[in-house]
Amino acid sequence: MTINEKIKKEIVSLLKKQKVVVEIADLEVPPSAGMGDLALPCFKLSKEYKRAPNEIAKDFAGNLKPAGLVIGYKNMGPYLNFILDSAKVAELVLKEISKSKSKYGQSKTGKGEKVMIEYSQPNTHKEFHIGHLRNVCIGAALINIYKNCGYKVVPANYIGDTGAHVAKTLWYLQNFINESDIPALPADRGEFLGECYVQANRELKDSDKEVLAQDKNLDKKEFSSLVKEEHKEYKQEVAEILKKLEEGDKELLKLWKETRQWSLDLFNQIYKELGVKFDVYFYESMEEKEGKKMLPKLLKYPFIKKSEGAIIADLEKFNLGILVLVRKDGTALYGIKDLPLAIKKFKQFKIKKSIYLIDVRQSQYFKQIFKILNLMGLKKEMIHVAYEFVQLKSGIISSRTGNVVTYQEVKEPALVKAVSETKLRHADWPEKKVNEVSAKIVQAALKFGMLKSGNDKVITFDIKEALDTNGFTGPYLQYTLARLNSILRKIGGISAFGGKVDYKNLGTSIEKQLIRDLANYAEIIAEALKNNDPSVFAQYLYKLAQNFNTFYHELPVLKAELGVQAARLVLIKSIAQVLENGLAVLGLPSLEEM
Repeated sequence: MTINEKIKKEIVSLLKKQKVVVEIADLEVPPSAGMGDLALPCFKLSKEYKRAPNEIAKDFAGNLKPAGLVIGYKNMGPYLNFILDSAKVAELVLKEISKSKSKYGQSKTGKGEKVMIEYSQPNTHKEFHIGHLRNVCIGAALINIYKNCGYKVVPANYIGDTGAHVAKTLWYLQNFINESDIPALPADRGEFLGECYVQANRELKDSDKEVLAQDKNLDKKEFSSLVKEEHKEYKQEVAEILKKLEEGDKELLKLWKETRQWSLDLFNQIYKELGVKFDVYFYESMEEKEGKKMLPKLLKYPFIKKSEGAIIADLEKFNLGILVLVRKDGTALYGIKDLPLAIKKFKQFKIKKSIYLIDVRQSQYFKQIFKILNLMGLKKEMIHVAYEFVQLKSGIISSRTGNVVTYQEVKEPALVKAVSETKLRHADWPEKKVNEVSAKIVQAALKFGMLKSGNDKVITFDIKEALDTNGFTGPYLQYTLARLNSILRKIGGISAFGGKVDYKNLGTSIEKQLIRDLANYAEIIAEALKNNDPSVFAQYLYKLAQNFNTFYHELPVLKAELGVQAARLVLIKSIAQVLENGLAVLGLPSLEEM
């Protein structure tokens, strides 16, 4: 039971003693603190009392007796508002935080239910871009949120290691690359493959027409005039490579395995830097085989049909259109791979819920996949968590990859900037410490930059803004926690006051607001869980940090009189604990000083 639930339970008990029967869920938080601390809408009571809601609220306000946490009532239209004893509430909240520490705000809502969260899903032989970064950050935060709420979570990654993009990259390597062009270092080879993929598209004049137009300043008519016969031949060559790969051509498989590992090495390096881990890895190349084995079974369903040589799922009667599963040349598309994988997840891992974190462009596709699985008899909970795109504030197109901005292109200059600024602040620090702190600052900047906006919002990302310690950023949260820890080090600890604290000394409006903020922690996490969107929690932490900094500038702590200082110290220690807990939930590293 959360702090707020305990408070509401006490109010419900108080009302029950006075013959007013309500439930915890009936109590609400008023729009502003001036209206009171909690409110009871009296609409539901109107039928029982056979009176208008505003008359009931007015009657209760005049006749109910305060007790315990409740020191007064206020009637506002059809609402009965409760005024609580702020000192008792502060004591309840701060003692709970002191007792629970890193477990504060955790719940057993999930009752140990097993959930798989599939996220990241990069494609080998392509770049790892900032869109992938958003996916990783949301996924890692959701895993922590689900765990915080009592779920058993299986983090899964589904690697796209087969398909047309792989064939294009291998084709380009075979036809345009010399051995001497290939970088020596494993991670560099992963980036190199991404560049090869983009160059392959340019040679084929194929997938990103918009990018080509930006590159050459061509309109559609001019673009069409450049597509020569040789490019059609190129496309045929790529199609042949794709077919041979799926048929198991030994020479191509050898090249595929070698280059696939280049990408996997790069991905693993990025995951290590971001501090994320996966319990399970799935690969498209494996699911493709399973999907083809499943084809005879699929064709027994009336909605799975052969059409012009291809195999399709006809979902027109469900207003979901047509989904092609296998091309007419026999090569597989995503659907034929996702179907066996979905079944495997529930059968092999015994999960109750399967969550797919994939960008908004795939919304229609997942409606189709879930419908097919449902028609096949898989009556399980499957959720597509969609998120919007990431773009640069500058609008500048990447010079290296042409159509995307890679993770490295964002991280590397950010790290240079962070190191420079950290050296300016701490000229006496050894280089190792400067580098370690700078790396954590950059990690917080990148992650929070991807988490602070709702999943349904396009992110316009600017690394300079993300690194600002005074803005709506991860480094601002790190800086606030470092400031809190600095105060705690200077003041020497609560034990100096014998553990006796008068909570009436926390009576200013900003102190009361901070107590309310701390009390709301668990409810905000629950809201993030309900919507599968960490942004509401990221925004909550930022507001908590803002309110603390307002408190810090308005009220003395180190120079306050002894009793006030003791109470404020307890408050500060609680804020530091909750902020540290919150940073861990979002996957942001904490810093003692910066």
